[in-house]
Amino acid sequence: MGLWRRDGQAFGREKTLLLIRRALSRVRIPGSRAVYIPLRRIAQRWTVHSPWAGAETKGEVAPHPFAQWLLWEEQSNFAGFRTPTGAVELELAAVPRSDVVVELAADAPRALADRFLAGDRVLLPRHPLNRDASVAFSSAPTAERWPARFTSSRTLVVEHGSAAPFALKLATDHPHPAVCQPEKTRMATEVEEALHFAAHVRAVDARLGADPELIVLTESLGVRVRGGETGFLVRDLARLCDGCFYLPAFSIPFVGRALAALAQREFAAFWADAYAEPVGRAKARLLARYGLQYVTPNPQNILVQLDRALRPTGAIVFRDLADTDFVTDSAQACGAAWTRVTAALAPETANSFWAFDQAPDSPAGPETLERWYARHDRAYVAELRSQRGLAGSSSLEALARELAAAA
Repeated sequence: MGLWRRDGQAFGREKTLLLIRRALSRVRIPGSRAVYIPLRRIAQRWTVHSPWAGAETKGEVAPHPFAQWLLWEEQSNFAGFRTPTGAVELELAAVPRSDVVVELAADAPRALADRFLAGDRVLLPRHPLNRDASVAFSSAPTAERWPARFTSSRTLVVEHGSAAPFALKLATDHPHPAVCQPEKTRMATEVEEALHFAAHVRAVDARLGADPELIVLTESLGVRVRGGETGFLVRDLARLCDGCFYLPAFSIPFVGRALAALAQREFAAFWADAYAEPVGRAKARLLARYGLQYVTPNPQNILVQLDRALRPTGAIVFRDLADTDFVTDSAQACGAAWTRVTAALAPETANSFWAFDQAPDSPAGPETLERWYARHDRAYVAELRSQRGLAGSSSLEALARELAAAA
């Protein structure tokens, strides 16, 4: 019997694997379409049977893991957040360095910094969807144009030439064409906080070594306009180019059923093991290791690492450090270990499964979510208890009391 079925058609393991790698991000969901992305040297021409198109389909596809991550970002999401899969033109203005404050991480790749900093000028990218004229330099002459790709958020990805790809978080009142959020034009504080938290994470990693189960994407460069709210952040994405696949958590309701079938598992049990429990552990590790806690750990800030056979490895990726905050006394010194919790423990369980049950034909119903919440919370408490050596704490409340009292 085939491992995966659609409209009565069965597919074996080999064909299913090919389908998921190249067609999964193009699932025929109302409002989406099948697309093919040529990526120069890494593209391959294959013929696959696409159950979503209902016919044999030929074209160039992108089997490269980084390209697949981008396709998931752009298409395996709610219709209102889906984006075109082709490149868009990103305009940059050359502004006097004296007009901005530049915050550069100590280990920022030189090639990345040189893309933006040149003598007494700084290249300031402008979000293609912004309509707010109050964003600084929005009408300044265009000095350069770069090809970029949209993601599920206002962040864009630049993958050009031989340099490692990077993400740009930009000021805009429209993160999506039909979504107006004027508050997203204000980035000055976000720039400061993201670089501050990134420096702390790097210092801790230098002291403790890398954690293979917790990957934190940090910002390398931040720029904010003096006396204003405009700014932008640059996040190095080299970590996502390690040969693994990275599935955005918000894509689970859309492509998770096929990935579970590939592993010959039932959807709810598979993702309880592959997402609910690992993300609970990852939040505990983030707190135990760095003293940080997410304010809104929504699925847009979380990636699930998959191996080359599309099997979850157990590792979780967190991004957007500006959405974290210190909840321990480690805030006193960059890279310092912490001794006690200074704010409420708030794993924000439901937020990490936001809208999973609202996706069209979603297999993640209310009962499934309740079971996942329980798995998440048990994993969070057990991992934090283990990391801090508090074997007697059996509940979140008891654990919080012990961590607050620790010296």
